[in-house]
Amino acid sequence: MTIIAIDSSSLKWKKRLIISSVCLALGLGMMVYSPHTPAANDKQSVSKKKKAPLISQKVYKLLTEAQELVANKKYEQALSVLDKIKARSRLNSTERAQLWNFYAYIYFTLENYTKAIQAYETLLKQPELQEGLRTGTLYTLSQLYFLQEDYQSALQKIRQWMELTEEPSPEAYALLGQAYYKLQQYKKAIPAIRKAIELRKLSGRKVKESWYLLMRASYYELKDFNNMEKVVKELTTLYPKPQYFRDLMGIYSQMGKNRKQLALMEVLYERNELNKGSQIRNLASLYLIQGVPYKAAKVLDKAMESGILEKNQKNLELLSQAWLQAREDQRAIASLAEAAKMSGKGDLWIRLGQAHANLEQWNRAIQALKQGLEAGGLKRPDSALILLGMGYYNLDQLDKAKQSFAKAAQQSAATPQNKKTAKQWIKYLDSEIQRAKALKSKDK
Repeated sequence: MTIIAIDSSSLKWKKRLIISSVCLALGLGMMVYSPHTPAANDKQSVSKKKKAPLISQKVYKLLTEAQELVANKKYEQALSVLDKIKARSRLNSTERAQLWNFYAYIYFTLENYTKAIQAYETLLKQPELQEGLRTGTLYTLSQLYFLQEDYQSALQKIRQWMELTEEPSPEAYALLGQAYYKLQQYKKAIPAIRKAIELRKLSGRKVKESWYLLMRASYYELKDFNNMEKVVKELTTLYPKPQYFRDLMGIYSQMGKNRKQLALMEVLYERNELNKGSQIRNLASLYLIQGVPYKAAKVLDKAMESGILEKNQKNLELLSQAWLQAREDQRAIASLAEAAKMSGKGDLWIRLGQAHANLEQWNRAIQALKQGLEAGGLKRPDSALILLGMGYYNLDQLDKAKQSFAKAAQQSAATPQNKKTAKQWIKYLDSEIQRAKALKSKDK
């Protein structure tokens, strides 16, 4: 399972994150020095005992000039105009606020985020700063710090903003959760993201996919697979992408819920959404675990024929195992023979011999068993020798059968049961050999 956290490394994503807030903050500033909309008409300003001072005609003219230069993307010239304003000996609080707000916006547009942050921090230090501009600046700063991967500062600013805001937006809670996540404070990240999701639902709008991903990633870091399952289930409902169904399968695997994992994989298989060899192997393995070997063999066989699953030793071995467990020995033989030739492993030749023996194909069984014994590396060579002896017996080659059973009995690693079986066969074969000799001599 692939776990996907929110990636803040993308500049494009980061710019989208804060551009609206930056423009809003600047827009509020421009309203202050508009000759048609003085600061005294602002709703927040009306409620204050002390009104914000008006912008002088000279400063207003310079700000308008800078604004026109920005509109024409002449940012360096606009900064020169702002420098002229800054050089003036007397600036009131409103003028200083608009000056630094404008500096910040231009630096942001130039992607000079360090200077943009410095300008906004300077703006916050201005006395008699309008409350609306203060809150907007705090929110924008939190995003800019996030952009610079200074998550501790981002967290500090967003929390300050929340203290000044009666009803923080879902996006603000999401940003708070993101900051906690980046600081690896996963237990604090989860309530913030949950609040963002809750508020978003209450507004009647669809919850952002990225918020669920952040919640999922936080639960994953805490190894809380029960809650992670709930989040991914909701993701599959709102954003039914194959990846999330695969993630859910991974969660079931982690939790040992093999039946649920298999049921989900079957659905994806029927929808042709399992298109990787590893996924097909996982499905086949689950079928085997759940005691459905025939289905395991069928999906493996089909995947190999279509080319999704490579016909290598590992996969052919799994296919043969599935056919054998399904008691489809004839079908198992082809894959077993290929796997044995590829690997040269003795145990695969022995399995091939067993499959032939099950079908009473004794000559082929003997040939495969002999190759397996010659290849070596067997855990139970005595069992292979007993099977070989049975093969010779069924071909009426009693002396060779006796030799195989004798070797089985002599094996140092032979199990007590195999030794007993081998000796019983030897005793029986001795009587059969004597009987055959007696009949032969009687015929003479």
